[in-house]
Parts: sequence; C-alpha cells; structure tokens
Amino acid sequence: MMKIKITGDSTCDLSPELIAKYDFGITPITIVKGDEQFKDGLGITPDDIYEYFDAGKGVCSTSAANVSDYLEEFGKYAADYDAIIHFGLGSKISSSCQNAMVAAAQFDNIYVIDTESLSSAIGYMMITAAEMVKEGKTPEEIVVAIKTMIPKMEISFVVDKLDYLHKGGRCSSVSALATGLLKIKPCIELTDGSMKVG
Repeated sequence: MMKIKITGDSTCDLSPELIAKYDFGITPITIVKGDEQFKDGLGITPDDIYEYFDAGKGVCSTSAANVSDYLEEFGKYAADYDAIIHFGLGSKISSSCQNAMVAAAQFDNIYVIDTESLSSAIGYMMITAAEMVKEGKTPEEIVVAIKTMIPKMEISFVVDKLDYLHKGGRCSSVSALATGLLKIKPCIELTDGSMKVG
C-alpha cells in the first residue's frame, strides 16, 4: 500500500481531534490584527478576533499562505511519503491554491486540488480522501474521485448579523441596516467557486 499524506489549508476548519485522528498536515493562512500577524490557529483564537472588533479597534484581515509556507509544509513530508495530496482553498476566493501549485512544482509527488470551496466542504473532502487512503486507493484514483465530487457539492451558511461583513467592506451600510431592522438573516452561498448572497 502506498504511503500518502493528506494536507490542507487551515480554512478546512477541522477540529483538532479530526486533524489528529487522520494525521492531516495543515498550512495556516495569516491573520492580520492591527500591526500584528498571526498564523491561523497559532497564538490567536476566534474570541480574540471578536474582542478586537467589539472594542472598536477594527476588523482583522487575512492573507493567503505564500509559496514559501507551502514549500516548508510539503518539505516536511515529501521524502517520507510516496505522495502528498493537498486540498487548497478555492482559487476564486484566495491565491492560496495557486501558491500551493507553484510550490508543488518543486516536487514530483505532490497533487494539489483546487477545492473550489471553503470551510467544512474542504474538511469533508480531506476526510473522504483519508478514508480512500485506508482502502488502498492510489493518489490518481483519489484525485479523480475528489474532482468528481467537487461540482456536486453545495455549501452555504446563514449570517446572524452583517456587522463584520459591513466593517470588512463586504456589504453596504444600507444592506447592514436593512437586514438589522427587518431581522433578516442572509444566506451566503458558494456557487461555481465564488461566494454570493442567496
């Protein structure tokens, strides 16, 4: 049986327990809070981000993992595994996936999948791939199976309030005010790899 490592961007939003169970490799994106930069999940928590916003200090932003981040991550495993399959944040959402592809070109055993998605959808794909590894599937079989899944997946989430989206420039003041007054909870949908209001 081939030794295959499954890795993904931190935006897969998997719990520490699932990451440990499947021994996933995780490449964190960068979170910018004021003048400070943090690696997602390292030294900063969602509560830290909410407290920063609620204190009126602004909105935290994110930046994609860069090529050197991926070179470092892939370099940890490339010599010890027959193949690495990496699950990247959708290319229409972030440049992370393209950066992973650039880094992967430096190796001969890395497959990068553009998930065209985010969050739990990426996590689901990673778990599916890990289960296929246990079944003895080859990297090529796993990649084909996952790419077949991608157009069939649907992901959406309901936003309780638009405060964070408004302050982050993702929606207008009018939209934020109207949804608050009317107590509307917008649904954000991922369609063809891009987010839109449903």
